[in-house]
Amino acid sequence: MGQIKCLICGMNINLKNYKLNENTFLEKNEKDHIINCPFCGVGKVYLDNNSPLFKVESEDLDKETLKVLDKAMKLEVFNGEFYKEASQLAQNNEIRELFRELSFVEFMHAKVHKILGGFKEMPNLHKPDYTKHDNDDLLLEEARKREKHAIEFYNKNSKIVSSPVIKEVLQALSQVEKQHEIIAESRKEKS
Repeated sequence: MGQIKCLICGMNINLKNYKLNENTFLEKNEKDHIINCPFCGVGKVYLDNNSPLFKVESEDLDKETLKVLDKAMKLEVFNGEFYKEASQLAQNNEIRELFRELSFVEFMHAKVHKILGGFKEMPNLHKPDYTKHDNDDLLLEEARKREKHAIEFYNKNSKIVSSPVIKEVLQALSQVEKQHEIIAESRKEKS
């Protein structure tokens, strides 16, 4: 395996990192069969060394599209912070690791939106108290709800953004969130 670039997040995938965040995928990357970006989770169709990155000039975007990217960035930061906290609250080590990895992926999604929108910094959001989710099933149910909300957000807003590039990025990330929803649901059934 050489190196391959993710066209959504811009990260280079190689032998040192192809297994990162593997708990966040339904199907795992293998050394000679990379099917997901280990950083943002998008599928193989977005992994290519010969195509340009998905990017836009933020000043070319209309106000509605910038508003969608701002909300998307906040949504992903909010979810990333939840998973970071959940990774400390979870009792089962496998679920703890899943949440830790989901946190990394969600923060990468926020970074993608930040770059596309030309925003100067990540938002600093109010952090709710998640200790009421006092067992792994409650944390997994909260995770499933958040992923479902993200899917709905991306699907709805991919229809109203003016940029074809932004539309495709939102649709690609919606597919990643769908995997996360399925994983959260399946882990809940096991715990």
